[in-house]
Amino acid sequence: MTANIFKRGKGLYSEWFPEYRLTDEALKSLQDCLLKMLIDFRDLCNENGIGYMVCGATLLGAVRHKGFVPWDDDIDIMMLREDYEKLKKVFDREHQKGSLREYFIAEPLKSEDYYFKIPRIYNRNTEYYAINYMGNPKYNMVCLDIFPAERIPENRVLRSIRSAAYDFAFYASSFCLDYIFPSPVIEEKCRENEEVRRFYSLRRRLGAVFAHLGGIRFYLGICERLGRYSGESGLAGLPSGISYSREIFDRSLFTETCEGDFCGYTVSIPKDYDRYLTNLYGDYMKIPPKEKQEIHVAYKIRV
Repeated sequence: MTANIFKRGKGLYSEWFPEYRLTDEALKSLQDCLLKMLIDFRDLCNENGIGYMVCGATLLGAVRHKGFVPWDDDIDIMMLREDYEKLKKVFDREHQKGSLREYFIAEPLKSEDYYFKIPRIYNRNTEYYAINYMGNPKYNMVCLDIFPAERIPENRVLRSIRSAAYDFAFYASSFCLDYIFPSPVIEEKCRENEEVRRFYSLRRRLGAVFAHLGGIRFYLGICERLGRYSGESGLAGLPSGISYSREIFDRSLFTETCEGDFCGYTVSIPKDYDRYLTNLYGDYMKIPPKEKQEIHVAYKIRV
């Protein structure tokens, strides 16, 4: 059976490309690089009164492992939209002074040829080529994922409509990305693996349709508009695909913080981290069996 085209590609490509599995040494080097980036980011925020919290698997790692989830290969950060806007101004100022010369921020619809749905902070002195983005000539570097928390409508019907439309645009832009920047590594695998061929061919065919019916920037624009709700609301969340309908909480969750331990460093985490992690993972203190632990792959990495 053909894999679900809406399934998170990262897990699928880990399954299909075991030959590019990160060695323990490569994963450790990548985590060391990400840790330095996180601490530099933390220091910038603390020095300038900018609120932030680690989230997702990074928060899970801080609570359960006091550091990285052993098999994790990225850093997730969330912050209120107003804090993110403040971060950009401070980042630009410090970058001009040269103190952040190794980093830069890329944003949807603003940075040249940037076609992802969330902003990221990249380390220009690194290389990281993900299997599915091999055809994209830019932004193949180690990065921090930044999730601005936005107001979310309190009305369930309105929220459901916006969520469905957001998800449609989210996936349409993803299909466009596969069509515009086909990965030569995946195309090679398609010649020998029928499941990969069916999966990737369908995504690219849909991408061709959406690329001609609006184009990738059109769908990214929909995500941007629907991700930001201008009405009054006591709810906030992270519009990022399926998370639009999952990571929704009282606004206080994004403003009330406490200190967490991450690899011996103090970082900001939600005070009510239990509610957040339970919503995302269920029994989050239970370590999944080895077969459920995602294997991470990369075509090329240099840190």
